[in-house]
Amino acid sequence: MTDTHTVTEISKGTDEDRLFDAAFNAVLYTERKDYPNYVGGLKIASGRDFPVGSPIDQSIFFGNFQEPDEGITDRAVEVAIKVFEKWSNTDVAKRIEIFEEVLGVIKRQRYRFAAILTISVGMIRSESIREVDKVIDVLEEACKRIKVVKGKPIGVWAVVSSYNSPLASPMGYAMTAMLAGNAVVLMPSKYSPFPIYAMYDILTSAGLPDGVLNLILDRNGKATDSLVNNPDIAGIIAIGSGKRMEDMMFLQADDSIAFINEIKGMNPILVYKPSNIKEVAKAIIRSAFSYSGQRIDSCSKVVVMAEEQKSFMDALLAEAKKMVVGDPAERETTIGPVISESQMQDFLRYVQSVKDNLIFGGKQVRDEATEAGFFVIPAIVTGLSEEHDLNNIDCALPILSVQIVENLEDAWEVMNTSEYGLSAGIFSKSDKVIEMFKENVQVDHIFMNDPSGMSCAASKAKIENFLK
Repeated sequence: MTDTHTVTEISKGTDEDRLFDAAFNAVLYTERKDYPNYVGGLKIASGRDFPVGSPIDQSIFFGNFQEPDEGITDRAVEVAIKVFEKWSNTDVAKRIEIFEEVLGVIKRQRYRFAAILTISVGMIRSESIREVDKVIDVLEEACKRIKVVKGKPIGVWAVVSSYNSPLASPMGYAMTAMLAGNAVVLMPSKYSPFPIYAMYDILTSAGLPDGVLNLILDRNGKATDSLVNNPDIAGIIAIGSGKRMEDMMFLQADDSIAFINEIKGMNPILVYKPSNIKEVAKAIIRSAFSYSGQRIDSCSKVVVMAEEQKSFMDALLAEAKKMVVGDPAERETTIGPVISESQMQDFLRYVQSVKDNLIFGGKQVRDEATEAGFFVIPAIVTGLSEEHDLNNIDCALPILSVQIVENLEDAWEVMNTSEYGLSAGIFSKSDKVIEMFKENVQVDHIFMNDPSGMSCAASKAKIENFLK
């Protein structure tokens, strides 16, 4: 799989480190291969293939993936509908048996999947392990719940995903939908399809019938449009960021189609008289810059009271200076690369446009370990106008805007002008202010005195969608 990336040292660190390093080396040197689209269990090749590599090092290639032919999504939906008729009537115990076997394999291959994620998208090892654990949590809970709460399958779900959650969200939704008796047509991210393909192999080996899960990799967006506009689709799940995801909400005019939206937003955080400003700064840095600010739940804006500005900014910058940008396979690294060269160039353009407000970072990292990848130092900006895009619209990049307000009324206003996404958070020792936050901030999920993280809430949401 690689030409130049070095093997990681496996003789040091914790047991978890050694297990991860061994898996990383095994995945790194896996033989390259060609990956087709899968429809009804059949391998579908168009002859128009394209390579997919790693954001860590452009010499690392997983192999060639196939652009879909016109009409392949219609064919996938047609096949899935036929399979759905039998699969939805399959005894629940049999479906559970298949997915419990899958669950066991994922647990045994936990570090292998974590290594696949690190190489595929540049997550550091702890983030990759957490992403795998989210899949385990969702599937484990779904297998338990389906035994007592049997959902009514509705047909074929289209799952359109992106690199923002390369495994946990798309497979969490897809497997829960299938466990409940639905069929799925899944579109992995064009930047990081390998984790989904690895999971597909496990599902088919466990006995999932052909056509219950179909994979189509869309490079240019045409197949996505075709899939979500198919009149026979029963539900759509949109996961990720960018214009394609935002436009998807307007593609379907039929209100009878189920729609699950997990589109990235700013996930803003309010800081108001917290107990420990240093711990808050640490949590903000984690919320903003884990997985290089690309997570579904990454925070892009923090709102701070003017009277706490200095103490907060001092603590935030002190914590930011501790970040280590580099090869995510190395134990000391805290920030890996962004997903692609285009994302890196977008980051540099954004930073250049607000250079007068830049107080930390904002540069490309170029050294021996990073020169072949897409590495940047996350940026912190402050003093932007309330109307500025970076205060209102998420860009899915490692850029954090600090917005200063005079009072809580102003805080509610600037929080509510944000493109929220999944969540908003607050750090405060005041129970009264936390209750006011809950009343005034217009968002579905609120996190309090903890870094942004949707694993628990997202797990419940994924399951509940299919057990009604």
